[in-house]
Amino acid sequence: MDMLNRAAEIKRRCRRFVSHDRPARPAEALRELAAYAGDCEADKYNSGELVERLERRVAHLLGKEAVAYMPSGKLAQLAALRVLADRAGCRRVAMHPRSHFEEYELRAYQELWSMTAASFGGYDRLPTPVDLRGITEKLGALTLEMPLRRLGCVLQPWDELVEISQQARRRGIALHLDGARIWESQPHYGKPFAEIAALFDTVYVAFDKGLGGLAGAALAGSGPMIEEARVWQRRAGGRALRSFPYLLSALKGLDERLPRMADYHERAVAIAAALRTLPRVRVSPDPPHANAFHVIVEGACDRAREAALGISEETGVWLFDDPVDCPIQGLAMFEITVREAAFELTIDEIRDVVGRFVEALPSGSGAR
Repeated sequence: MDMLNRAAEIKRRCRRFVSHDRPARPAEALRELAAYAGDCEADKYNSGELVERLERRVAHLLGKEAVAYMPSGKLAQLAALRVLADRAGCRRVAMHPRSHFEEYELRAYQELWSMTAASFGGYDRLPTPVDLRGITEKLGALTLEMPLRRLGCVLQPWDELVEISQQARRRGIALHLDGARIWESQPHYGKPFAEIAALFDTVYVAFDKGLGGLAGAALAGSGPMIEEARVWQRRAGGRALRSFPYLLSALKGLDERLPRMADYHERAVAIAAALRTLPRVRVSPDPPHANAFHVIVEGACDRAREAALGISEETGVWLFDDPVDCPIQGLAMFEITVREAAFELTIDEIRDVVGRFVEALPSGSGAR
C-alpha cells in the first residue's frame, strides 16, 4: 500500500482529531441540513430566498453595499481582481509571493484571467507599508491575505493594515482582501467585521473552513462592482442550477460556528502554550494570531509523516494531514487548525499525543 492510501485508511479509522474538523459523513451532514432547512424554497441559478438571505447576512456583517454568493473562493477572488484591474486599466496585481493565488491556484490569474503579478512583501514575512511604497509601477489592484496561511496564519498589526489601506487609496489602487479566514482573524483584532472590511474595496469570505460549510464563498463590495463580478461569474460557469445544500450549510455555519471563533482562538493559544513545553518543539506564531499555527520539530519531513501515521494508528488520534515545507534543513513543520474536533480532547491529551509523536521522530537533518 502506498503512503497516500495508507494515510487515508488510517485516517478513516481515527475517531478523534487534533486538527481541522472530523471528516464529514455525507448521510449525517445531509440529515443535519434537512433539520436546519425548515420549509424553505430551493434556489435556481443563484436566485431565490436562500441566496438572498445569505447575501443580506454577509453584507450586514461586513458593512458592504452588496454581496454575491459564488460556488468557490477562486472564482470570487479572480472575478474581483479582473473587475478591479479592468476598471484601473491595468491588469498587474500586487500579491504576496506565498499567497493563495500563487501557491494553491496554479497561477490561474495569469493562465485563465489574463493578469500578471507584482510581488508584495518578502517570501518569508508579511508585506508592510514600506513594501507598498517600494512598488512604483502602475497597479490594477493590491491584495492581502488574512491571515497569511503559508506563514503560519500570521496577521498584520492593525496600524499597518490601516496604513496600507490609506496608502492604497491615496494612490488610487483598489485593495482586495482574501478573507477566507476573516471570521477566524477577528478575535485577534477585537474589532467588528465591518470595521475590518471597511479598509478594503472588495472582500472575499469562505463558508467552509472555520464555518464548517460544505463549500461556497461570497464576494462583497460596492453595488456596481458586484454587478460586474456577477457577469464574470456567469462567463466562468459559476452559476449552478441548484446550490441549496451549500447555501444552507453556509447559513448554518454563520448561526452556529461564527459565535465560536473566539473559543477557537483561545483553544489554539492554550494548545500552543502546552506544546511549547515539549522538548524539541517550537510553535509559530507564538502565541497564535488566529485559530491555526505551525508546530516545528527536529527531524525530516518524510520521517515526520511516517511517525505521525504510526501514532495515529496506535492511538486513534489524527494529528495532521501532512507536514509543510520548512525552509530550514533538518526541521519538519506541520499545521494545527483548531475547530470543533479539538474540543473532544483535553489540552493534556493533545500535549501527550504530540509528545509521543516527537519521541517517535528521530532527530537530525536526514532526507526531506
